[in-house]
Amino acid sequence: MSQHGIFTIDEQLSRVLSEVLGSEAEGLPETLLRWEIPKDPSFGDLSCAIGFKMAGLRRMGPQAVAEELATRLFHSCQANSLGVWIEKVEAKAGFLNVFLSHPALCQLLREVLLRRHRYGLHRLRQAPSINIEFLSANPTGPLSVAHGRQAVAGDTLARLLRSQGFRVTTEYYLNDEGRQIELLGRSLRHRCLELAGKPEAFPDDGYHGSYLYDVASDFLRRYGDGYVTQPEARTLPTFMRFGMKTLLQGIREDLERFGLSFDRWSSQRWLRVQGRIEKALGLLKEQGVLYESEAAMWFASTRFGDDKDRVVRKSNGELTYLAPDIAYHQWKMQRGYARLINLWGPDHHGYIPRLKAAMTALGFSDRLTVRIVQLVTLTRHGTPVPMSKRQGEFVTFREVLDEVGTDATRFFFLMRTMESPLDFDLDLAKSQSQENPVYYVQYAHARLSSILAKCPALPPRPDLTLLQEPEERLLLRVLFQYPIVLRICARALEPHGITGYLRRLAESVHIFYTKHRVISEDQARSAARIALVKATRQVLANGLSLLGVNAPVKM
Repeated sequence: MSQHGIFTIDEQLSRVLSEVLGSEAEGLPETLLRWEIPKDPSFGDLSCAIGFKMAGLRRMGPQAVAEELATRLFHSCQANSLGVWIEKVEAKAGFLNVFLSHPALCQLLREVLLRRHRYGLHRLRQAPSINIEFLSANPTGPLSVAHGRQAVAGDTLARLLRSQGFRVTTEYYLNDEGRQIELLGRSLRHRCLELAGKPEAFPDDGYHGSYLYDVASDFLRRYGDGYVTQPEARTLPTFMRFGMKTLLQGIREDLERFGLSFDRWSSQRWLRVQGRIEKALGLLKEQGVLYESEAAMWFASTRFGDDKDRVVRKSNGELTYLAPDIAYHQWKMQRGYARLINLWGPDHHGYIPRLKAAMTALGFSDRLTVRIVQLVTLTRHGTPVPMSKRQGEFVTFREVLDEVGTDATRFFFLMRTMESPLDFDLDLAKSQSQENPVYYVQYAHARLSSILAKCPALPPRPDLTLLQEPEERLLLRVLFQYPIVLRICARALEPHGITGYLRRLAESVHIFYTKHRVISEDQARSAARIALVKATRQVLANGLSLLGVNAPVKM
């Protein structure tokens, strides 16, 4: 099965299709031969748009190309070990559509029962190492809802890539010095003065959130109010350290509650103290891509695709944000990763070209992928909930967890692609109804668990060929899709497809359940259906586990 089985059938079909194309396949990107899962089950179990892709080369219509390839592909499959798995290959609207045989689907079911929690996992002969840096919120306030979405996306992407054989390290980059931390210290000092009855003018661009009153109260309990009356220049480092340490502890507590543990925490201050920032800039200077102009030091990023050159050291000697970021990414590559993946918020979109230019200048071209995780709009009772970072109040990630729980938060944050804005309906997330997607999926798992609790033991070799009803065959076909969905999501670096798959599987469960009894007087049929229920519950549990969502047995 590992070489010729159902778990790699899409990859095997790609190889056979390449053989069918012969010399025409030379030079074609590997992506053109990939198979996808049709949205409409009537279009088969796997579909490939090769007819459209070859139409221009052959100067033929897509449907004519697909018809010719369908016949040849089917015969090629019948001539090797794939023949037992393929029932037919059709050409429809320019697509090649492959239908699996019923024996193949029955064998799939046996494999699910055999592999259990390992079903869907994929091994690579040489597992590349990947570093995923995400969230990395400045320790200047509680995690926002947008930070929460980045946390879910990064954690689930890491789980997904590990399931497909990659060696993954998750990393949090701590911006623990610079202007933002100085503003935090000044803001905290003024809140302490205010609580001590000695208010001063609040700093421009300071942090206005009410959370600083709690931090200020903790500070006064530890140091007393006499400390805050000392000159700011003398005490500011203490306020900066205390504020950052307190808020970082809150971030860690939120992440621990959320079930997210980073493999590594890295520090900008450490990079500077270790001299890595100056070493990185020195290397760029040796390569002739740094120059001085207007008393500042510039990186010639336009040589590497950026729209303009970038300052790395200002005329006053202060480093820009780009300088430590260059050193940080150089250090990550020096640690031996084959690939870096960064998940950033939308306010960093324009920053991507300059950092990629720096990576190219350092000799790491095409090793960095940056994905943008878009913002979240919260709604309650149909009305948007205001979320402001500095001015006034804002809804924190912790408050969302308190209101809807970890499971709903994780699932809802993954229902759209990272780069699509997300509307998060708090009322829907809390509801116990079939309209709530996470409840719908979890309820399917609980329902199947309830059935199995009442079932007799499964015979060693149930007759799975008895699963001939349309609803049974639909469940089998959806179970087949699971490993392919994971591979597609991993290639795209988009875990949101898992939520869509689980909703389809849950829908198939409910359709089956409403039309058929699992336990009946027909013992052979009952045994086959028990096997189907057991396998389906296992795949639901596997998918929910990848999302970090619980699979309850009772609801």
